[in-house]
Amino acid sequence: MSCDDNFVKRVKEKSLVIGVVGLGYVGLPTAISFFESGFKIWGIDNSLSVVSKIHKGQNPTGDPSLDNRIPDIQNESWNVTNSFSDSIPNCDIILVTVPTPVNENKSMDSSHVSQSGESIFSNLTTNSKTIVVLESTVYPGSTNELWTPLIKKYGLKIGKDITLAYCPERHNPGDLKNNISTVARVIGCDDQYIGKELIYLYSELTSGEVKYVGKIEVAESAKLVENIQRDINIALVNELAIILPHLGVDVEDVLDAASTKWNFHRYKPGLGVGGHCIPIDPYFIIDKAKFQGLSANLVSSARKINELMPSVTSKQIQKILLSRYGDNKSSFNALIMGWSYKADIGDARESPSLHLFGELTNLGINVKCYDPYFDKNEMNENFNFIDNLKDISGIDIIIIATAHSEFINMNWKNYTHIMNKPLIFDGRRCLNLKNMEAGGWSTYAIGKPIN
Repeated sequence: MSCDDNFVKRVKEKSLVIGVVGLGYVGLPTAISFFESGFKIWGIDNSLSVVSKIHKGQNPTGDPSLDNRIPDIQNESWNVTNSFSDSIPNCDIILVTVPTPVNENKSMDSSHVSQSGESIFSNLTTNSKTIVVLESTVYPGSTNELWTPLIKKYGLKIGKDITLAYCPERHNPGDLKNNISTVARVIGCDDQYIGKELIYLYSELTSGEVKYVGKIEVAESAKLVENIQRDINIALVNELAIILPHLGVDVEDVLDAASTKWNFHRYKPGLGVGGHCIPIDPYFIIDKAKFQGLSANLVSSARKINELMPSVTSKQIQKILLSRYGDNKSSFNALIMGWSYKADIGDARESPSLHLFGELTNLGINVKCYDPYFDKNEMNENFNFIDNLKDISGIDIIIIATAHSEFINMNWKNYTHIMNKPLIFDGRRCLNLKNMEAGGWSTYAIGKPIN
């Protein structure tokens, strides 16, 4: 294996062999996209279940954009395994796309990155000149801090046997416009020559710009800043959604008005922020700042606001129910529609629906859940999932927790007669409330005054 002056030629000829470690929401579409571009792929995942499903041509993720795209395992350019010893020695470039969750104390859990490094470096030999690129989100400095000791442990040398690089993933599951094949990418590498060579490789993956940004820490930091900025912007509109209704003002009307200014960026309020990036990445900076004796005050405040939204929403819903039913009911029944953290995918990682369920239950409200992307039989029975909206008799209020297209496009008139009173709370501001009201619904929403 080598990475020399003919690297660009090998990219164009598709003769480089690419390994992808971690075949989840990012790794699998990455592996598929490089395969579809003509490269030989080794996909590696510790989960026997994931490997088995891919061998059968099944999509193990909740991302519908991967349906019917799983390559035939009989194709000699498509190899999927849980064995590092069978795969790593065959690869010229290895991309690591394993998860980096937070621990209970909100610090980064780097165990998956460390374990992947151990499995990769223990199967490499001297002079292999393999390029290992971390794509997982980490705090600045993690790539070198976590992997350099492991490289030395196995008698390898950076720059001679291995080159490390960092290229943060920017995949948006379920988004047909902003996905692995279209988004811009940035590459950090302490070896400027190889960093610039990797531009050619990633340009085979995406039609977006690919830019070498310098040392690894720059690219690591960029990934965090991208998601922190979004978290802060969402926190702003969520805080306004809490305050403005007390002034008799609908936050959506205010945002519509403000959007007439050329440099205003429009964000929607919601009952919470989910996924594997926005609710987690800010803590990497918060934790790193503490280690340096610094405070990330704005970042911390934004996190607190967004984490508070399920609690705020549950109390609003309790207030609505009490105002509509008074003392006529001893208990209330609510339906959460949407378990995914975002629209039109079956991905519940860090979903605010889970937190909303807990908050409502703590208030003594009986809660059922529905999401067309989740099978009732595969869900924890404690969440009271239903698999048919005809089962909503006895429900006192519906809460839209995820803006699935199916919910937006439903004929809501068909359901008014099933409920005790047709009450709905739009936790995503995705419905046309005027049309809903014309159809017989009493509507409530995040950021809307309660009359």
